[in-house]
Amino acid sequence: MDRIQNIAAYLCENYPIQSELSKARLTKMVYLADWFSSLLNNEQLTDIVWVFNHYGPYVDDVVDSIYRSRNNFSVRSEKNIYGSDKNTIHFIGDKNDIVLHGNDKKILDLVINKTKSLYFNDFIDYVYSTYPIRSRTRYSILDLPKLAREYSNLS
Repeated sequence: MDRIQNIAAYLCENYPIQSELSKARLTKMVYLADWFSSLLNNEQLTDIVWVFNHYGPYVDDVVDSIYRSRNNFSVRSEKNIYGSDKNTIHFIGDKNDIVLHGNDKKILDLVINKTKSLYFNDFIDYVYSTYPIRSRTRYSILDLPKLAREYSNLS
């Protein structure tokens, strides 16, 4: 598995409520992991170039990577609590094949712990409250390590 797939697999494997791991939520959790890593290590966990899309930090890299690894992930069509369609991501591979480095697990566990009790709208509010989103305009590139240094200088 590639780096993004390993991160997504770990999140899927350890997130307590599988039915909440929609494409959007999983993508934003990877964003949070990159943001937290930038704050802690001055580098992202992934090489994703994040964009402040119309709907927050979003890129297709996470979902595209999952689709490239269909033997390790399944995408299931389900209904959300409002009756609308959503696609949830499930890790179906061998958890022993998940390869992470250094303090990756601590960062990913922090993302899980910070978000697991949040309903989707509260989760989105939390993501939107991060410095890269609050400090930039829509459709701009989010250089997370640079923004982490900028944020640290404000504190």
